Amino acid sequence: MGLPENATTVRVEGDETVTTAGPCVGTREAVGGCFILEADDLDAAVQVAARVPAARYGGAVEIRPAEVYW
Repeated sequence: MGLPENATTVRVEGDETVTTAGPCVGTREAVGGCFILEADDLDAAVQVAARVPAARYGGAVEIRPAEVYW
């Protein structure tokens, strides 16, 4: 998983998908699960993240690109 600095955070407010650069702000929100998926680009990943219930019901989904560290 990539570093938090490279993350995009997705929230759904009403019918609008809102994205922000960077990780989720609150650390208490960080624990909730992990999805690993393959997407063609960031826009495709945002579309998937917007369908996750956490993003729709007051939480957020953090998207991190895959990175190799060695």
